[in-house]
This record gives sequence, structure tokens and C-alpha cells, in this order.
Amino acid sequence: MSNEPLETLRRAGTPVDLLSESEREVFAALSPDEVSVLGSIQARLSAVSAAVEGQQADSNTNVVC
Repeated sequence: MSNEPLETLRRAGTPVDLLSESEREVFAALSPDEVSVLGSIQARLSAVSAAVEGQQADSNTNVVC
């Protein structure tokens, strides 16, 4: 099992360290093409996460009790 896919995904911001050992084994066995697809998805999710997190924060400050 190579750790290269895990390192590549980790650098892309994928939280592979939160996975179980068996899940990490699956990710570690991914092909370079599969790692590339996951990295691309992670990059797109990261790009929009600030907007989503901002909306969540805004909705919390506008709550009327």
C-alpha cells in the first residue's frame, strides 16, 4: 500500500486523517486518475465552502429569540 495517494489528497485539503484505517487503505490504493478526480472535487468544494460558511454565520446572527 502506497501512501502517495493519501499525501496528495491531504495536500489538496481532503481530511484523510479523519478516516478509519480501513477507509485510508481504500484511499491509499486509488489510481492516479482517481486521486486526480477527488482532488478536483475537493478544490471545488473548498472554493465554495467560504460562501457556505459565511451564510451559516449570517443566519446565526440574525436569529430573533
